[in-house]
Amino acid sequence: ITWAHHPRPLPMAVANSILIASTLVGMDVTLAHPEGFELQDGIVALAREFSQRSGGTLRVVHDREEAARGAEIIYAKAWGGMDRYTDPQREADLREKNKSWIVDSKLMDLTKRAYFMHCLPVRRNVVVSDDVIDSNQSVIFREAENRLHAQKAILEWLYS
Repeated sequence: ITWAHHPRPLPMAVANSILIASTLVGMDVTLAHPEGFELQDGIVALAREFSQRSGGTLRVVHDREEAARGAEIIYAKAWGGMDRYTDPQREADLREKNKSWIVDSKLMDLTKRAYFMHCLPVRRNVVVSDDVIDSNQSVIFREAENRLHAQKAILEWLYS
């Protein structure tokens, strides 16, 4: 799971959810983000607990290339920094400093021919480069289709 640059701070909900879900089912997860974009301590602590219980691992790194080495999936998502919600200029400055956090072919080349995932919509050439999102490694449309079916199942369960 990697933080990605975005011009605006976005909510942490997707990053939190994918972290919790992947550690709950026993995956070996690396959470990568620049310093200053930490997820909530309670979420990370819960993810650590889940990974221990499920037999997976969780590590947090601040180097995107280190995180990509040997990865089988790159899940990219932008989110805002917790301690800067009331300071938009400080948030913008830190985002600008981390514009290089884009998923591009150079990053993907460090992986074990990883699949690229994102919850959509995505900003091309900001979060992910065209050559990655349009490649056979990108599974974003299958991901979106699966999400649709899961959401339909939840609606059926809620209304039955």
